[in-house]
Amino acid sequence: MSLQFDSVSLQLGGTDILRAISLSLAQGEQAALIGPSGAGKTSLLLLAATRYRPGHGSINLLGDNPWHVSPRWLAGLRSRIGMIYQAAPLPARQRVVHAVAAGRLGQMSGWSALRQLVWPDDTAAILDSLQRVALADKLWQRCDQLSGGQRQRVGIARVLHQRPALILADEPVAALDPRLADDTIRLLCDEAAARQSTLLVSLHSVELALAYFPRIIGVRDGQIMFDLPREQVHPGVVSALYAGERLREPAEPPAPAASRQDLRC
Repeated sequence: MSLQFDSVSLQLGGTDILRAISLSLAQGEQAALIGPSGAGKTSLLLLAATRYRPGHGSINLLGDNPWHVSPRWLAGLRSRIGMIYQAAPLPARQRVVHAVAAGRLGQMSGWSALRQLVWPDDTAAILDSLQRVALADKLWQRCDQLSGGQRQRVGIARVLHQRPALILADEPVAALDPRLADDTIRLLCDEAAARQSTLLVSLHSVELALAYFPRIIGVRDGQIMFDLPREQVHPGVVSALYAGERLREPAEPPAPAASRQDLRC
């Protein structure tokens, strides 16, 4: 299994965010998380990215329990996990070329990683990743000169450059127009399939989820309400998942800001 949660719970600030989550994804499997705002989708992905540590239960990622290994082993594990954030954590003064190059820093020695931050020696590969998200002309532009949608696509290019075994994406097309959103989800699915990487994506758009993912996981109130093949996700199932959504206040905390260490993952 690429990802396995066994009765995992998460509590933050005295609030139950996730409760008794059991979930597994095999190598190469692709699945979408859907559900109301504040349901726990982001927190579930952050647990899988080892940004949070569960309060109860166990997690296995790519064959390892991340909390039962050495710090050095954990760093290596994180280098095999690609996380796409809804708001890409890109330093304002950083050039796009360096932001994308950061995708592979965790796979390098300290000296090589430092050199890459100054002058990347794989510019052709970085340019290819940017070209796939239609941003080849932004290679040397500063990140604070990009729009929100462009920053989101730079974050995606970074993960494409990283080539991880497990791809986690939190609303990766939230800032994109419908055409770009469709193209981007197709790109992520094709990339995962080509490399036999596992792909777990959180989406607000049920239509996109049903169009591209063979497995749909519904999350609400910190629990998995259903885990079904898309053929079984009929309108009644979706309506029940989102019932009363506008009457509810989001309970899920925002994703934590990426630290310097996050840029190595």
